[in-house]
Amino acid sequence: MKTRLVLRHRILSQILCFMVLAGCLSIAGTSHATVLGEIWLNQPENGSSGLLSTVPVTTPDAEFNTSAINYDSRVTGYTPALFFNNPTFFNTSGAFNPNGSLDDTLALFTGQTYLNAGNNTFTTTHDDGFELSVPGVGFDLQQGGPFPPTPITYTITAPSAGLYDFSLSYFEGWGPPATLNYEVNGVPVGVPEPSTFVLLLVGAASFAVTAVYRKKMTA
Repeated sequence: MKTRLVLRHRILSQILCFMVLAGCLSIAGTSHATVLGEIWLNQPENGSSGLLSTVPVTTPDAEFNTSAINYDSRVTGYTPALFFNNPTFFNTSGAFNPNGSLDDTLALFTGQTYLNAGNNTFTTTHDDGFELSVPGVGFDLQQGGPFPPTPITYTITAPSAGLYDFSLSYFEGWGPPATLNYEVNGVPVGVPEPSTFVLLLVGAASFAVTAVYRKKMTA
């Protein structure tokens, strides 16, 4: 009788471990999506600079993946490599110089960001022009041309929790400084959601509890 009881609890423990691990890995994989950055050099300075409508249809001069849209030339420097926090550039053109001037550079970021159901706080800081579009919640903010690095905060309402596609265009012109920051609920876009780490810790704790329980049952 004891043997059957122990076997039953072992099977239940293994099922619990598998379910917890699968859930944690699934959410960890979906709460953080890669953000792609694309760069075009020598773009014109005008009142529309930085808007999505000004993004060239030509192949970009460089591409890179970013872990956080949080850039400030006053801290890092005024070159593409320094400003974008020294990413690994790929698909570069012959004209691209990562250590050249950042002036008259246009960048496009595309990816996904996690939104809670209901209200979400967006914060953007940019110098110079930019446009942020999140079509899944009907949001589009445009501020082209030269613009001072002033944080702007606004509230976005999402119909349900999940990942939402976004496009963010950005132009740096008229000389330094250059700044670009995009945060959702206090976290720079591109950084894994806190829920990922919480769930992984819960999963680890569940494994530990199950192991102790199994040890007691077989003692």
